[in-house]
Amino acid sequence: MSITLQTNNLVVTFDTEEEVVEYINKHIPEEKRLLWLGFMIGSNYTANQVNKTFNLEYKNDRNN
Repeated sequence: MSITLQTNNLVVTFDTEEEVVEYINKHIPEEKRLLWLGFMIGSNYTANQVNKTFNLEYKNDRNN
């Protein structure tokens, strides 16, 4: 069985950590702190839900 997680079109979606840093660094210091806090809370929530729900394995192309 294959599952694909969907993103939400109401917020920005990043492909790399560098894109996250670049986006957050465009803001004033107080906004940066809040954006990083929200990003970390969202990342932890997502990781926790994925770890509780799925048994993760590398795709075949990553085993080589």
